[in-house]
Order: sequence, then structure tokens, then C-alpha cells
Amino acid sequence: MRIKMTKWFMFVMLIFVLALVGCSSQTNNETGGDVETPSVSETTDEVAENDQENVTIRVAWWGGQERHDMTLEAIDLFEEQYPHITVEPEYTGWDGYWERLNTQAAGSNLPDVINMDNSKLNEYNSRDLLVDLAPFIDAGTINLDDVDDVYQEINHDGDRVLAVSLGANALATIFNRDLFEKHGIELAPGYTYEDLYDAMLEIKAAEGGEFYGYDFANAEYEMFFSYARQNGQSVFTPDGTGLGFENDILVDFFTLIQKMVNDGAGPTHDITMSYIDGGNAMIGDGTAAVQMAASNQIIGLSQSTDYALGLNLLPSLEGGEHGNWIRPSMSFSISKHSKQQEAAALFIDFFTNSLEAHELLKADRGVPISSKVREHLAPMVAGPIQETFDFLELVADYTSPADPLSPPGESEVRGSFLRVIETLKYDRITPEEAAKQFMQEAEAVLN
Repeated sequence: MRIKMTKWFMFVMLIFVLALVGCSSQTNNETGGDVETPSVSETTDEVAENDQENVTIRVAWWGGQERHDMTLEAIDLFEEQYPHITVEPEYTGWDGYWERLNTQAAGSNLPDVINMDNSKLNEYNSRDLLVDLAPFIDAGTINLDDVDDVYQEINHDGDRVLAVSLGANALATIFNRDLFEKHGIELAPGYTYEDLYDAMLEIKAAEGGEFYGYDFANAEYEMFFSYARQNGQSVFTPDGTGLGFENDILVDFFTLIQKMVNDGAGPTHDITMSYIDGGNAMIGDGTAAVQMAASNQIIGLSQSTDYALGLNLLPSLEGGEHGNWIRPSMSFSISKHSKQQEAAALFIDFFTNSLEAHELLKADRGVPISSKVREHLAPMVAGPIQETFDFLELVADYTSPADPLSPPGESEVRGSFLRVIETLKYDRITPEEAAKQFMQEAEAVLN
């Protein structure tokens, strides 16, 4: 009897299991049911994601507090999309940024992702501190399908890719629209250095008081880059082993700077530095009408003033060449010290292509390099951000191919240039003497 009962029980259980299987099969084949069973590939992806090892990457950048806040918000989005990656941010102002990176480089402790400037890129590359990003781009980990070559070409060293641009900009003059309109000043494309000089003196005469016209903003070195190119030359030779301009070109430039200061079309050096040291801008408080800067800097400057600011082309030479070029405002590189290069590449890809991230970042680092991102943001931008978009379209007609990356030692060359400029502005040296001194010091660094 016990055997019969056991057989009966097993028979009932078999029927029950078969019924369950039938119900399960019926649910899986329903096309309109509420429950969707994952496909094999989806299940595999989920398992793979769950099995991903949690990693941490360090990301370093420079900027002001607003940039820091926007970037931290974008990092939150990144961590939501990649929950296995934690980002440790390291941010500071421009002045302390490179000193900090140099200390970390000496200790073989650079962050995984480092914010790079064009002027520093070759220097870090020459010290074998940067990873070649080409394999990550070829594999699609960093997707540059929607990026035009003009936004990236300067970041290449032959076939190696040293960095990915975070945004595009170009050198520009930022001008005070209110003052220009008040005094009927217009500097149309093609205006010359003489036109700029005359306009600054005209506004100065009308404004009186503490008004200084053109604010050099300690950017004379960048200004000379454009001036040399307008003369068909360049600051450095193509191989970076020497200077690529003639002595007379530099003498002419130094003569222009000294004349602007002595005649009051530009401020004296001590006034310029007092504003820079105080973290202020002359154009923001109305003591200057024009400042040379990277085009995206209008965003930050506009937030510090009630004046309406605009972007304009750089002054030109009569019959000269186009001296400007579209360039990365800044870039992200992966350091050789990184042990999480795949995660670092995903971070760079996110900052290149995420529409949601760029809604937060607001083109603060320049006009986005992805055409899809630019198209997405175009209807949303206004004011200073719109100015940067419009300016890049304008300046494209007044550019020439970019020079090669600045050579190692560029920081020392720049430091020498600014020291000579300071002496020149105080009339302690003639333009001819200044040119001779700088060229000797620069050649010593490059050779």
C-alpha cells in the first residue's frame, strides 16, 4: 500500500511540474503580455555588468568655482551611467594646477585623467607621461564619429592621439558693447591695429578718469602668436628646435605695445597686474573697452559684470595673412600612471558625447566638438554662450591651419617673453633691445 501511495504521489508531482512548464512556455510566447523575458544577450550583458569590478579614477582640471560645480554635476551623471566607476575629482585654479601636476608627475602619481592645455601637451608627451588614445578611439571606447578633424588635429603626434578636446575656441577680442554703442565705435572684420589704437584713445578721451582702453590682460605672448602668423611666420620652427620669426617682426610688435602704453591706449603693467592679482577684469568694471582672450572666456567674464559683452575678431595687418586658428580650448589626456585606462577612456567619451552632461556644462570649456552635441545645444543657448557659437562660425572664415604643438620648454619661453614685456612697458628697454634679449633667452631654452 505504501508503495502504491508513493507511486501515486510521484505521478501527481510529475503532472504538477508539467503544468508549470506549460504555463511558463505560454507566458514567454505572448507578444502582448506585461512580462518581458530578457534575451540571452540581455541576460549576458546584465551578468557582465554585475560582474564588473568596482574601480576608482582620479580626474584633474582647472577653473573657477562655477566650472567646478558644473563638472561635479556632470560627474554625478557619469557615475549613474557607470555605477562600477567612482570618480575622485581634483580641481584647482590655473596658477596652482601645473605646479601640482608637476609634483604628482615627479612622484609617479598623476591622476588617471588630466586636463591639458595645448601649450603643455608636447612637454608632457616628451616626458612619456601620456597614453596614446588611438587604440581607444579605434575600438569605439572613445567615440569621435561626430567630430570634425579641425577640432582634433592639433592633439596628434603623428599617428598617436595625445588628448581629446573638451571644446573648441579661438583667440578673440572681448569688447564692451555698451561702451562701443555709447561712443559710436565699430570695429568691423578686417580692422587693423591702428584702428584699435585710435578707437581706444577716442573712448578714453570721452570717458576720462580711470579708463585705459585696451586691456592686455597679460596675454601679449598669445597676441604675438597671431601677429607672427599674420606676417606669414610663426613663433617656433616646425620641429620646435628654434624660433620661426625674423627679428624685425618682434621689434615691430614690441614697438606697438610700448606705444599703446605710453599713449594711454592700454594700461601700464602695474595696473594690469593689480587686476589679475585681485581676480578681476578691467573690461568687467568698465575701465577698459577691449580685452584679448579665448572666445569661451566671455562666459565667465559676463557673469562678473552688468555690461553687455561681445566677441570680435583680432586686429589684422594691412594685406597680412589670417593669424587665427580654431583650437581646443583645453583637452583631456590619460596619464601613463593610470591603472584604470579603460575607465578613464569611458570618462572622456562621456564628456565628449553625453547630451545630458553638456546641458549642465553649458559650453564653459568651449563649443562642443561633437556635431550632435552642438545641434542639441543650439536651441538652448543664449547670451554669452550663443556668442561663442556664433563667433566660431565667423572666425572660420578668418583662420589658417594651426601651428604644430609648442615644443618642450614652451613655458620657459613664455616666461622670458612676459619678463621682457614688463621691462618694455616701464620704458627700461627699447623694442630693439627687448627683441634681442628675448630671442637670445628663447634660443638658449630651445637649443
